[in-house]
Amino acid sequence: MLAILSDIHGNYSALEAVLEDIEKRGDVEGIGCLGDTVGYGPDPVECLRLAMEKFEFCLLGNHEYAIMHGAEGFNPVAERAVEWTRMQIKPHKDLMDFLKSLKSARLDDNTLYVHGSVTDPLMDYVRESDSNASFRRLIKTIEQEFKFFNMCFTGHNHRAFLGTNEGIIYPHAAWNRFHVSHAKLYICVGSVGQPRDDDPRASYVTFDGEVVEYHRVRYDISRTADRIREVGLHEFLADRLYVGQ
Repeated sequence: MLAILSDIHGNYSALEAVLEDIEKRGDVEGIGCLGDTVGYGPDPVECLRLAMEKFEFCLLGNHEYAIMHGAEGFNPVAERAVEWTRMQIKPHKDLMDFLKSLKSARLDDNTLYVHGSVTDPLMDYVRESDSNASFRRLIKTIEQEFKFFNMCFTGHNHRAFLGTNEGIIYPHAAWNRFHVSHAKLYICVGSVGQPRDDDPRASYVTFDGEVVEYHRVRYDISRTADRIREVGLHEFLADRLYVGQ
């Protein structure tokens, strides 16, 4: 059983809660992260240390890339957070070396892991279809790009859902386990540290090769929000945690 996380974004309180939840399950043999371990949040060094210690693999996210190459295309709040995060990490050579070692994609048998999408593993977003045209693009991507794998696990969009060639499936409390072993689909795992699907609880999935199960975990949001204000990051980054946006 593999636990798959994404978009921790320097939220140590949320990461701790998720790791505790994984430990309580007792059936998880490894943990993978799809990128953006840092960015936005107040504890990037602590989150990277846990990632290096606990994760079987960790991918490069656009925030890690921005720390090393510049925050081009980021909005002012995100750009400021990237610069602040860089200043926290830069004195730690081992952490910088870790970031430099990260890859943007991983292929295991018939499963692809990316931060963004199949088209662009680092920067592109997998989005819910809001029109016939956008849904046709999703179908086209799955039919044309999913040649050497069936499933693609992704983060980046901070939202938990399955993207299939028949529609978008949203997990909820009564239906959060999906048999996916013979399906071609995107599995969007949601975000640990900054969910944006109107549910402030941390999100992650487990995968045993046949079944994907979504998990939501409560954590001490105020602890992270207070830390964001304490270190001088933008107030918006604290406020949004309470509403899952």
